Amino acid sequence: MRKRNRRSRLLTTLLTAAVACSVPPVGAAGGGRHRALCATAAAGRAAPPYVAVLSAFPAELAPLVAAAEIERTVEVDARQYYIGRMGDVSVVLGLTGIGIVNATGRARSVLASFPLAGLVMSGVAGSRYRIGDVVLAAEFVERDRKRAFRANLALLALAARAASALPVPLETCTPVPPTAPDAQVVCLPYAPAVIFAGQGVSGDDFGGKALPCAPGGDEVFGCELPPPTATAATVEAALPTEEVVDMETAAVARQAARRHVPFLGVRAVSDGAGDPLGDRGFPAQFFDYYRLAARNAADVTRATITELGRLARDGAARRTCRLLARRRWRRAAERIQSDA
Repeated sequence: MRKRNRRSRLLTTLLTAAVACSVPPVGAAGGGRHRALCATAAAGRAAPPYVAVLSAFPAELAPLVAAAEIERTVEVDARQYYIGRMGDVSVVLGLTGIGIVNATGRARSVLASFPLAGLVMSGVAGSRYRIGDVVLAAEFVERDRKRAFRANLALLALAARAASALPVPLETCTPVPPTAPDAQVVCLPYAPAVIFAGQGVSGDDFGGKALPCAPGGDEVFGCELPPPTATAATVEAALPTEEVVDMETAAVARQAARRHVPFLGVRAVSDGAGDPLGDRGFPAQFFDYYRLAARNAADVTRATITELGRLARDGAARRTCRLLARRRWRRAAERIQSDA
């Protein structure tokens, strides 16, 4: 009963923080292309519609690729994407590249090229929260723009349900630096939490120019897709404010909003508080903890998509799936939480 009450309070916090979260109605431009979220789990193999899962650089995407059943690789606008299944949900996995300009162009291409029912951005970020914590913000804004783009209420509710019972603990230890063969293993002196927060901010650190990736480069600056190959976390709610800072999420959220595709941003803290090596800030913390943070973000992303698959297969949840198909996000979110 305590867990149910906590979940109810969490949903109330989410609804309050994201009360304006509704996307434009079906009658708006592009309304005829809407895809039902539950339909992503209807087929026995990877088939449309899909949930797109994007990351900025290869190390962010690698744990998601490892968790998916990859069926094929496709090329769109000179970039490759994986098509497969994750938690019985049909997914498209790909890279946006680093920065606002790259994220804008790549998200636009993905949304125009694939029949999508949802879009999730998974990766790392800077934050006032602790290293390894996973932050799901209610809204995202670009630093030089006024408009905020809201995370989808139903996807947030699925994430809240998934985060309450993650199948594996969030990562606490990592080699530092992560690619050095003789690196020491550093462990965080706490269990990372999943935090439902207020605002995420994306900044353009490259003066309006696209940062080129490096063909054959490393797992941060490379161009290529990573090769195919956690005790339950604490769930916390935070007051609306600037909670997490990155360089891509708001741009991807903006493109999703233009296509009226439900969006969720999942960002784990690579540079923030709680560093056992001392408060060294960016970029030192980023290059030490990006792998740990990427794995934690991927765990929450995968659990959320798996929860969508469970919902789609649950005969008792047909009404919720109908609400999702009708884009009644708030009602669907309430039912998702009440059925937890």
